[in-house]
Amino acid sequence: MRSHGVPNYPGPDSSGQLTKITPTDVPKLGVSLIRFQAAQKACEAQWPYRPPTLAQQRQELTDYLKFAQCMRGHGLPGFPDPTAETGGPRFLISVSKDGFDPHSPAVLAKAHECERVLPAGSGLPEVTVTP
Repeated sequence: MRSHGVPNYPGPDSSGQLTKITPTDVPKLGVSLIRFQAAQKACEAQWPYRPPTLAQQRQELTDYLKFAQCMRGHGLPGFPDPTAETGGPRFLISVSKDGFDPHSPAVLAKAHECERVLPAGSGLPEVTVTP
């Protein structure tokens, strides 16, 4: 990506994973979306990420639904179902509406208990928090 016009493209993290760059992240790299897309096209054969198939997307949503059910079963009746987003399902949590802070130690402990319903190694799901 760097040699194709995106000099600030981030390198892999300490575990060798590449950061997924979304269109809203591109301006932070100091290039236009057109330049970024041209570099992506030139490098696509080397990019390890392949978009999930429809079956994989459905399975991920099913896994996240199980996670939500587990969280509700662990004393968070207001835990919402995931929303289907372009980058994959995510949880949208309103602290005032849903009645809990997903980053509190008690909620994180429950989340780690419920992590067992997710595929091994997937980690906790993404959460978007609003007041």
